[in-house]
Amino acid sequence: MPITALPTPPSRTDAANFSARADAFLGALPTFGTEANALAVEVNGYATNAAASAATAVNAPGTSATSTTSLAIGTGSKSLTVQTGKVFVVGQWVTITSTASPANWMHGQITAYTSGTGALAVNVAMVGGSGTIASWTVALSAPSVSGNAVLTTSSYADPAWLTSLSGAKITGTVAMANGGTGAPDAPTARSNLGLVIGSDVQGYSANLASWSGRSVPTGAVVGTTDSQTLSNKTISGAASGSSVNDAGGSAWAIGFREVPQNAQSASYQLVAADNGKHIYSLNSAAQTITVPPNGTVGFPIGTTITIVNNGGAAITIAQGSGVTLCQAGTTSTGNRTLAVRGLATLIKVEANVWFVSGTGIS
Repeated sequence: MPITALPTPPSRTDAANFSARADAFLGALPTFGTEANALAVEVNGYATNAAASAATAVNAPGTSATSTTSLAIGTGSKSLTVQTGKVFVVGQWVTITSTASPANWMHGQITAYTSGTGALAVNVAMVGGSGTIASWTVALSAPSVSGNAVLTTSSYADPAWLTSLSGAKITGTVAMANGGTGAPDAPTARSNLGLVIGSDVQGYSANLASWSGRSVPTGAVVGTTDSQTLSNKTISGAASGSSVNDAGGSAWAIGFREVPQNAQSASYQLVAADNGKHIYSLNSAAQTITVPPNGTVGFPIGTTITIVNNGGAAITIAQGSGVTLCQAGTTSTGNRTLAVRGLATLIKVEANVWFVSGTGIS
């Protein structure tokens, strides 16, 4: 509403026109007051209408909204309430930003929106910042990049669209939460994975590398510690003292085509390694060879030892404490004497019972 301009006011410096101007000015004031009050009413009306229009604009259909739902920043499904009547559509991408601090945000895809209630559900895949906030601005945004992307220090969910990653495009150390080591070198990687060489994994060996180049044999492979059944096999290079078990479970020493020699020309007590050998003597004086008790040397049943006297004096074959030495073909037991150039064979038949036979025995 326009206001009528006031006439020229009176001035003390213009005495000649003072009275006329004062009358005119004072006479115009009532009209001015009426018009000014009417203008104030009109301005107030405009302000009220503007506020109403602003509220209407916020609630009008659109692609942005606000929410006071309290949410913790994080990936996954987020539910919040916004204004009703928005034109949000399932599948659209939105950014949910803190009204007070834009550095705190969540980005994801709309999975549900109810226009009548304002209920909005978003599957958040990327976030920035942290905290729990109850004042949000929601607006349409570009979707997550499905091609090349630069990943910063923000936290990212496990996106289904990431299907491959070229190693040639990666520099530096890449830490992976599941299955990766997050380590720049092999020792740290093993430590991160809890692998102890010699305990959890086999240490490197040149022998293993050599073995890897060999051809795998056909048929059953013979192990080293488990039980095996051999047929049509040739055993060669067996160490002294090697044994095999027969079907009845008895252990038998692997024989030799020759009888190994243990030269002993002084007093001597038989040891476990003498099994299957001959004791060869070139003594120059009386000599004693003792058969020890089972508790001292546990020779297996069937142990066979031959004593050859090619020396200058007789050999006494003495039975150790608790040992019974039986001369074959007789009822005699006890210590035996082996004459010069005599040969005696000892066979263990019980724990502490041995038989002796041969030539030159008395």
